[in-house]
Amino acid sequence: MSNETKLEALTTSSSLPNSTGTPTFKQIYATLRFCLRYANSTANIFNRLMNMLEATDLTTITSMLPKEELERFVPMVAQRLTRIRMDIGDIGKFQKLCQEGGVSEMSLIRRCDLVPPKLRRDDGNKMGQLMLLGQLLPRLEHLNMQATITDPFPVNLRHLHTLIVHQSVYQEMLERICENCPLLQQLYMRNETRPNTYLDIAHIVKCNQLRDLQLPLMLQTPVAVSYLRNLKSLTLQRQQLWPDMDWLPIVQEIIKAKRDALQRLSLDGTWLTTPLDLSLLLLHRCWALRDVLLSNCKLADPTGKLSLPLSCQRFGLKDCTLSSPIYFLRGCSQLNLLELHKCQIAQSGGKLLTELLKHRKRLPTLHPLQLHFSDSTTLRSELISWNLKKSQFWEEWLQVRELNEHKMTWKQQLATITMAFGEPVNFTPDLDKLKELSDPTPADLLKELNF
Repeated sequence: MSNETKLEALTTSSSLPNSTGTPTFKQIYATLRFCLRYANSTANIFNRLMNMLEATDLTTITSMLPKEELERFVPMVAQRLTRIRMDIGDIGKFQKLCQEGGVSEMSLIRRCDLVPPKLRRDDGNKMGQLMLLGQLLPRLEHLNMQATITDPFPVNLRHLHTLIVHQSVYQEMLERICENCPLLQQLYMRNETRPNTYLDIAHIVKCNQLRDLQLPLMLQTPVAVSYLRNLKSLTLQRQQLWPDMDWLPIVQEIIKAKRDALQRLSLDGTWLTTPLDLSLLLLHRCWALRDVLLSNCKLADPTGKLSLPLSCQRFGLKDCTLSSPIYFLRGCSQLNLLELHKCQIAQSGGKLLTELLKHRKRLPTLHPLQLHFSDSTTLRSELISWNLKKSQFWEEWLQVRELNEHKMTWKQQLATITMAFGEPVNFTPDLDKLKELSDPTPADLLKELNF
């Protein structure tokens, strides 16, 4: 049987993983060995194999190859592979295998997932693992660190655009990242194993290209985020009980510093230990804020006069407990959409729609308020009690619609606060330009119509 016939038979046999099945380690290894013996280096089968090798234990497979096949395989990996998944303890081993195969670096790999070691061993704690990674992958742009590592962050990972750190984040590590990764655009630090650590983020200002940032909730120097001019999204998370109201001054400081650019705020209060007074977040001072979305919160009656700014156009509550949404809508004449999904409203008394209508009619509004709700027997009953003629009469101020759960338009990660930022609204209007854009006079209209 010729090599071409053997290759065709292997491709069509069940031993070769197809696009619908999940390949096993033995299948990938057997297929690779056969192709290295008989297939041409330009065969499409190698493209399929490279896609599979991106998600498998590449170091183990490479270490099992005979020397002749290793010397052919490693250059092929260097020329085709763009992503790699690696055991934290195998970095040095894989680098040595690459050198034995005649390759000193993998310059095409842009993404690396570092996973914890499969067995308990000391390899992952050896110093210099990340330094070796930087030598092996000099053009690495995306690093997902799922493993715990105690290394100082090296200087040879300066091309990183995205860095995800799941496990222990400590102060020196954060400072080294800020110092050595000036091109970072996305930084996600979850600190899952050290949630009680208070990180000082003063050095974050050195990463001035950051666009997306995720940090633990409990921080020091939170005002530093105000110096990140390109920041579009900030997420604060804590997957344990939030410490009373100790988190509030941190969030207040960030909101105050970015109040002219904050466009959207969403908060999930799964781990809140006390009722949330929304007015304490000082959102009414955020004149660019359009969307406020809350989930899994027990809301206290606001102590301040205003909870939302005049600019707010959307106020959404999901799985929340509150007295009445009316308390939060004072002064919100530009509000377009009010969402109530799976909410427990204590003081509605079956007349919430009536109260909303009265409130809306007292405001100088230019458009009706859209109320979307789901899973509320009380609101459904009140809506049914409004006959069609009555509903049409009040549509000028209030329009009500019941939605199914799957049509809800936002999903919030548990125990997180997410802020979205846009261009800062920190200027006064140019009166001369406003004068130029004023309504045309009858003479202007006749002139445009060529009369």
